[in-house]
Amino acid sequence: MPDTGVINCYNSGMLPASRKGRTLLSGAAIAAVSALCVLAASKTVKSASSEPPPYRQTGDPGASILIVEFSDFECPACSAAHGTVKSMLAAYGKDVRLQFKHFPLERMHHSARAAAAAAECAGRQGAFWQYHDRLFERQGEWVPRGNGAPPKSWFLKYAADLSLDAKTFEACIQDPAVDAAVVLDMAEAKSRNVSATPTFFVAGRRFVGSRQLSTLGSMWIERKRKDR
Repeated sequence: MPDTGVINCYNSGMLPASRKGRTLLSGAAIAAVSALCVLAASKTVKSASSEPPPYRQTGDPGASILIVEFSDFECPACSAAHGTVKSMLAAYGKDVRLQFKHFPLERMHHSARAAAAAAECAGRQGAFWQYHDRLFERQGEWVPRGNGAPPKSWFLKYAADLSLDAKTFEACIQDPAVDAAVVLDMAEAKSRNVSATPTFFVAGRRFVGSRQLSTLGSMWIERKRKDR
């Protein structure tokens, strides 16, 4: 039967069957989602996508469920979703893997593209995820306010905190090839009609924001696990 994008939780057993899945949903969230889930997530998106570099992927390479995240390091909602993503990766273990892709919303977040380049450069020294975590967890430090210090000083500080080679890192963030990698992700996001961050594609299905990911996204993962 073709996937119409409509999920009936009651007939298909879409409320999380596993203990791990249920821990990601509060009782109130389950009730709310149950009431709405016949209209659940948007249709599975079949769109060409590029493979990000290995340092922007985490989880078991043999996992059957792929989560693709389009995110913006300056976005408050992306920072809020950071913990949700970590919890889901821990809960579903070898069943899921994550690919991170850059989608800086430059009109609103003027330092986001530079932050993406800094994370890329950390990745080239084997520290993408550590740097990624620092950018999200310390967003209140480095995001400019008024006439605050330029973000570059914070980017260099975080690189030093992670014991990255300072000269290599500083040269890297000036490299046009690094910005080109960010632009490639941005182009893919637009081709997939991504307009907000964070946007997740879980086994091809779109979920926007941490709430959709932790509720409808968890149910979709449970369904895909049953289908194996």
